[in-house]
Amino acid sequence: MTAAHVLPQPGQQDKWAERREDYALRRVPASYRKWSIFSLAGVTLGVATAMFFLTFGGELVLAYGTGNVIIAMILGAVIIGSIGYVLTRISAATGLDSDLITRGAGFGFLGSAYTSLIYTFNFVLFFAFEGQIMASAIHAYWPSVPISLIFVLIGLVFIPLTWFGITTLNWLMWVTAPIYLGFLAWTIVLAATSHTGAAFWSYMPKSVTAPSAGPALLQVLAAAIGLISMAPGAADVGRFLPTRKRTSGAIALGYVLMFVTLCVLTVLGGWFTLRFNNSTNPGVYLAAKMGVWGVLFVIITQIRINTTNVYSGSLAYANFFCRVFHITPGRQYWVILTSAIGTALMFGNVLGHLNRVLTFEATFITAWLFAVVSDVMVNKKLLKISPLNFVYKRAHTYKYNPVGVGALVVALAVALPFAFGAGGDLGKTLAPFISGAVAFAVAPILALVTHSRFYLPETVAHNIDPALPEIGTGEIDNVIALDRADSENAYEICVVCKQTFELAEFVACPFHNGALCSVCCASESSCKEVCKSEELLQIGSSASVPTGARA
Repeated sequence: MTAAHVLPQPGQQDKWAERREDYALRRVPASYRKWSIFSLAGVTLGVATAMFFLTFGGELVLAYGTGNVIIAMILGAVIIGSIGYVLTRISAATGLDSDLITRGAGFGFLGSAYTSLIYTFNFVLFFAFEGQIMASAIHAYWPSVPISLIFVLIGLVFIPLTWFGITTLNWLMWVTAPIYLGFLAWTIVLAATSHTGAAFWSYMPKSVTAPSAGPALLQVLAAAIGLISMAPGAADVGRFLPTRKRTSGAIALGYVLMFVTLCVLTVLGGWFTLRFNNSTNPGVYLAAKMGVWGVLFVIITQIRINTTNVYSGSLAYANFFCRVFHITPGRQYWVILTSAIGTALMFGNVLGHLNRVLTFEATFITAWLFAVVSDVMVNKKLLKISPLNFVYKRAHTYKYNPVGVGALVVALAVALPFAFGAGGDLGKTLAPFISGAVAFAVAPILALVTHSRFYLPETVAHNIDPALPEIGTGEIDNVIALDRADSENAYEICVVCKQTFELAEFVACPFHNGALCSVCCASESSCKEVCKSEELLQIGSSASVPTGARA
């Protein structure tokens, strides 16, 4: 390209394409990270307004008593909020989502692909939970409509609603927020004026559910830990924050989100259940108390949450299939797969096994997240035995890093037998705690044993952005330079896909002999990672592309 040409900025190419993709497979550029904390909080709080949490709180209060639920929700908010804070601060600083962070936090390029499967199952699971609640409300008011038909229609309607990503999500959350708050206030008034039900604050069941599974408080906390996937979910939204707001944004999307979710709405669900004759399904009691308006309340609420579930699931699937199978049709197409699997789970009545499903699922997701947090907080910050540089491009990572992958495998090998009943009911309750503790402890041990050799490979495919180190994004607190103002000099065209991105997206690729974007690098199936070959490393060969900005 000559100096006479001006590169188009990413936003000038196709605004709707940008919104559909939402940078599902790549770092969010500085030019797109202009969202306010207020706007993004509206998206994340859409999760907190899910009917699931009313059901969750109702079932827990009936089974274990109000006191145990309140204490466990506070503890759960602190634990999950802390993990959300750590991950969101990293995502806001680097523009990376939780999956891309995992690559450089001990898992490697392909290692993190398999953790994305653990992550995406969470979203299809919650899609099914919420879908069943919506279906029960519609079926309760219109019993002539087959419930199976309602399941299918729910699965179909969320495909167009999540096609255009975070832009549509933000608009949808704020438009429906006043309606949701109005219906919620109406429900609170109905509950407060109800003359039925037990006293809430002192409520305790005559016998705690499954006493052999351990103390009631421990059982409730285990169920709460099943919601730990909300922590990486906050990070996936936090990557759209400007870097300068990374700390305040992490507090809002991490701690505030969890306290509203667990300590307010989940506890509120327990109160509703006791006031409405011990019914735990809001799809049933709202339709009974409010008629068609109750059904509308459920539908609006479920639209808010399930758009987020399908969107987040599509991100995870896009990452997995890109790396493992080199398939990149676009994030929006994985919306269809996420919705289809969630619909199948609705037919399997997953809502009927709520607490056990959450505890079992938590065994997997805590192993992943505690391995990542251990690498960030212990290996990188405390012991300083792994690089602070968060690498995410294929050219800059090993396929597998035994630190995170090994911690995950060991944790699951120890905890899964308990989850499947090897330790009785108590073992099932303890499984997620064992999984997280083992992963957290093993990650530093493996980093010491391997001398952290599997974080930064030798490669000739260096970054072309002069603001970056040759490999990776730079140390977490020194990435403010990436938040620089837009300039036509800060962009490059990919030699393969011919799309324009910020310089930070590119490596100098010797296989294509040009500037290659991170997604084309990830999906390339024929290069055999020649950039890391001994031959090129010995001669120091690289692509003859600029090492600075073009104009």
